Amino acid sequence: MSQVIRIQEDARDIALKYGPNISEGIRVMERTIRRQKGSIDIEDIRTVIREELESFGRY
Repeated sequence: MSQVIRIQEDARDIALKYGPNISEGIRVMERTIRRQKGSIDIEDIRTVIREELESFGRY
């Protein structure tokens, strides 16, 4: 599902530093915050495994 929202330009720029689009950038920032808090859940483990498998495909 998509929604149209208004954000400030500096917030957009920050999100784009973390991902190829704003949605992915926000997801990456959220995962980073969760990791810094020290809580690890099954979704974090799945994400790490998925990212590692994708990186192997690039070689």
